[in-house]
Amino acid sequence: MTPRGRSAVATGIALAAALVLPTAVPSTASWTDREWDTGTVGTSTFDCGVDSGYTATASSRFLSGSLAGVDLDSVATVRGVAVAKTGAAPAAVEPATSPEIGNARPLAQSFGNPLDVGLLGDLVGIDLTGLGVGLPAGSAGAVNQVATAAGTGDAVAAAGLVADSGGLLVTDTTPTSELPEPASVTLGKALPGIADVTDVGLDVGAVGATAELAGCEAIEQDLWGGVVQQTLRTNLRAAVQQAVAAGETTGVTRDYGIASLDLRVDSPLVGALVAAVDDTVVQLDTAVGALGGSDGVLARTINQGVLGVLGTLTGSLGLGSVGGTVVLTGPDLGSAVSPLLAEPLQDAGGTLVLDLSAGTIRVDLAHLLGDDEHGLNDLPPNHEVVLDAVTLGALVDRLGQVVDAWASRITAALTTALGSIHLRIALAADLSAPLLGVRVPIAKLSVGVDTGIAALMSGQTKLTVGVDLLGLPLGGLLGVVTGLATSLVNPLTQAVVGTLATRLFALVGSLWTTLTTTIGGPVVTALATVLAGLPGVLSLRVNVQEDSVPTGAGGTRAATGRHTETALRLTIADALAPGGLARVDLATATVGPNSVSLVPQRP
Repeated sequence: MTPRGRSAVATGIALAAALVLPTAVPSTASWTDREWDTGTVGTSTFDCGVDSGYTATASSRFLSGSLAGVDLDSVATVRGVAVAKTGAAPAAVEPATSPEIGNARPLAQSFGNPLDVGLLGDLVGIDLTGLGVGLPAGSAGAVNQVATAAGTGDAVAAAGLVADSGGLLVTDTTPTSELPEPASVTLGKALPGIADVTDVGLDVGAVGATAELAGCEAIEQDLWGGVVQQTLRTNLRAAVQQAVAAGETTGVTRDYGIASLDLRVDSPLVGALVAAVDDTVVQLDTAVGALGGSDGVLARTINQGVLGVLGTLTGSLGLGSVGGTVVLTGPDLGSAVSPLLAEPLQDAGGTLVLDLSAGTIRVDLAHLLGDDEHGLNDLPPNHEVVLDAVTLGALVDRLGQVVDAWASRITAALTTALGSIHLRIALAADLSAPLLGVRVPIAKLSVGVDTGIAALMSGQTKLTVGVDLLGLPLGGLLGVVTGLATSLVNPLTQAVVGTLATRLFALVGSLWTTLTTTIGGPVVTALATVLAGLPGVLSLRVNVQEDSVPTGAGGTRAATGRHTETALRLTIADALAPGGLARVDLATATVGPNSVSLVPQRP
């Protein structure tokens, strides 16, 4: 059938019968007038694209449903746009303040009423402000609402990230640069009282829905199929009904797009991970500072090491005041880890993200529970996204692995930075001994090293010790004094290495335990608790298509059904909402019912 040509309904019936009936079935000439009588349909015509007796309706709404006991349909700031037009008469639009958009379609008028998200703020648990951020210049907006109705029977509606013409602007391949920030729907009231969790929400990226209805084609198919079913014999009715059912949405075109859908868990523990690293860096900086100087920790360590060795020797050797320098120079420890504190942490597939800066854990539900490649796009009509407990539970182990891997990178970065600190020791002191009842200097003791800490810790370098005799008669002390340098090297090196290990590297090891167990463990537990409760409180449906039954060929008019496309429907079991449930529809486009006056056909 040619939908845009003049259609005589009775003639179409003959063609239908020829397509589905066996050759033994009588021709249309043998059927009685009573079988053909369906009001005026059997003797009426209408002309697709030419007749002006059509009434077309279209409406779009970005946000609808109810949440926290509030009927969103009654909130004036989120109302959509609806238009109805008959023939060449001016269209009726609601709200009346909706601006008209230019349209090249014959006898068509288009209107838009995009939401101003800047005026909405946080609307009963829905924050749409992100959808106004990050859109390219000239965009009609991520919460656009447009509707077109034509006196020739066509209707177009679109909501969300759509063009004024009704075209969809969001798909799984839309560049990130052309997408806004997400909107947020809170689930905190549905999942209350979870330890270490301040909020749970869904972050919804740009969405869009479009619907188009060629009213004449739809009416033509409805009338044609309806008459055929009324005129065919009973034993052929099932086959005809199947053929008609396959084309029940003739003239209707629908599409949708969802950029992203993330589960967001806000937890102060995520920020505590960063704070633990920052605190450790401060402690390390303080420790490094305390190690240097002629009276610092390392100088005292060497002094005590020398005294310890002298105490084991005979001859009553004494040590004078230690002088000189101990200098540690190296990289800024904060800079060594700062990149690791700024970048989001994620698992191998990017499904799970730990955002340290935002203090959130994010789960990409679109790709985890939708299609691996297209996310929640290109799914069949009325598709329910199954929140599978096993799949969600597997994320818990992955979060633990992400935290452990990050902790390893943090501690490795700090260990490397500490190892690259350059240590320069140049200390000296007088050795004294009693001669003729008076203690006098007999030698100059020097201790030094000029090396990186990593080389010292790994045993690649050692401290050097020198003893310079002053030429005094030492008698029996000569052997002791001359062997002192050799006997001091290993003890002093071990003492310095031990001090560095205790004062610096032990802090790094303690940080590992803090990140992976003290804080990391509760972070994993918090996510596990949220994921365990999610299937019981949240239902997700995408590409929601709803249709009403066409009114058929009654009286002097024939009409289509009403056809709706909703990109995303959230149903939330909210214990604090009346009835325990809330429903949020994002991006809904509706076309129809469209109708036409039936013009009697000349005999």
